[in-house]
Amino acid sequence: DCGPINDLFISEYIMGSGANDKAIEIYNGTGEDKDLGSYNLWKISNGGIWPEQELEFPDITLAAGDVFVVCRESAYETILAVCDDTTNSSVMNFNGNDAIGLAKDGVLIDAVGKAGEDPGDGWAVAGISDATEDHTLVRKTTVVGGNLNWDASAGTNSDDSEWIVYDIDKFSYLGIFDLVCPEGYTGYTGEDVYLGQTNIC
Repeated sequence: DCGPINDLFISEYIMGSGANDKAIEIYNGTGEDKDLGSYNLWKISNGGIWPEQELEFPDITLAAGDVFVVCRESAYETILAVCDDTTNSSVMNFNGNDAIGLAKDGVLIDAVGKAGEDPGDGWAVAGISDATEDHTLVRKTTVVGGNLNWDASAGTNSDDSEWIVYDIDKFSYLGIFDLVCPEGYTGYTGEDVYLGQTNIC
């Protein structure tokens, strides 16, 4: 059994072939239920600064070990089947060069992409060009926290990246995230700092 992690983080990012086939999955591995009313999704476009746009989560409880999936209201039926919150918010109308962030009480705690940089069509992830455009990104199950250092999170190859990059319209991992305790990890103690560094062991 893996010890608790420090906070919620983005566990999956989907940009599918349809204009509405987009989803973000949030994982709660803290070991306790969390009130989602304290969290928001942020979006910035084409190299902007956090936050240009904001999506408030419903004031509900996310159980320990569970995920919360946000998707476009007209997403593909396979996405809708596991979606917890459907929305027409412009935050969920992201493209590959738009950064998506998870914030708590107005403070960014995790992100896909980064502020102040327009990557063209998308950011490279795990050595794959334009991976945030027309791909599914799944966080490795050995990641134990959010990461504000996008370069470290994205990595340069499949080994040092925090993400596994799948082809477009890969939806089968959405709605489930099973944290695997990394070797030597005993849980967040309040002293560990994961934000801004590589979180895979």
